[in-house]
Amino acid sequence: MQLAKRLFRVGYDEYTTSERHFLPEYRPIYTEDVLKIENFLKEKYPELSFVMFESVVLNEFLNHQIAQNTIYVQVEKDLSTFIFDLLKQELGGMVLYKPNRAEFSRYWTRGCVVVLELISQAPLSSSQPHEITIEKLLVDIIADKSIEATYSPSELPEIIRNIRENYRVDVKKVNRYAGRRGKAKIIEEYMRGEIKDAI
Repeated sequence: MQLAKRLFRVGYDEYTTSERHFLPEYRPIYTEDVLKIENFLKEKYPELSFVMFESVVLNEFLNHQIAQNTIYVQVEKDLSTFIFDLLKQELGGMVLYKPNRAEFSRYWTRGCVVVLELISQAPLSSSQPHEITIEKLLVDIIADKSIEATYSPSELPEIIRNIRENYRVDVKKVNRYAGRRGKAKIIEEYMRGEIKDAI
């Protein structure tokens, strides 16, 4: 099969049905609400390290679409509480700080903004540092409980399959970041399970 170009090697003992070289790099398409927050933070604190994410970007990979959006601002740890207070004052709406799943379910409101700590050594984009990379997204949707609460866990294998089939993914970056978040084993199981399903 490999000689017939039906399978492509992506790592040791790992194969896929799509040739990674021709797959595009992932670029999230953000709503105006996200871009407003991003521009506000960039203008106020140009040196601030942060990444934006919103739950509706997952709709590209889901069967059951997310109707009510949640915006996430992941900020360097030492400044996360400061940015939380700043956004709460600026936005005047519901802003949550590092909620667990129960807190997220209890206090979430439409248009909610969630402030999280940006994990050190996260895979970031050098050209678009405030956009989430596909490697970071793959891990965060499993590792962060408030993000996990926005979609059905039964759809996770399909999310991973769609990502792997449509975008270039640096598996080493995924594994390294998963290790930082204590999710190395489960990420590896999902990634390998997806490859087996595709074959």
